[in-house]
Amino acid sequence: MKLEWKQVVISLFIGFSLGATLGWWGSQYSEDWRGKDRYSWMLERFSSRLDLTPQQKKDIAEILEAKRQSITALRAEIRPRFEEIRNSTRQEIRKRLTPEQQQKFDAMHEEWKSRRKDRH
Repeated sequence: MKLEWKQVVISLFIGFSLGATLGWWGSQYSEDWRGKDRYSWMLERFSSRLDLTPQQKKDIAEILEAKRQSITALRAEIRPRFEEIRNSTRQEIRKRLTPEQQQKFDAMHEEWKSRRKDRH
């Protein structure tokens, strides 16, 4: 079956439009909690969607706070190993690049580091 160029263009346009729409929708959804404490956002969401009583809201807030502490401790525990894997991956990739590509790769890495710092 031979596709005409019009079919290809229309398919690409539909795919691009769908991707852009889903990307926009996802960013709108994520904006709900960005800039807020994620656990406060979750509690607000539970409260409004589940019609929590004041006591339930208080109990759930305590649960979320306790789990936040556990998650924070776990992240601190695994972060060094994660960074080790990330750095070794970067080094292995870098070894396979030309000097010019290495410079570009290093610049990309600096951008990524900057973005990570901005999020945290």
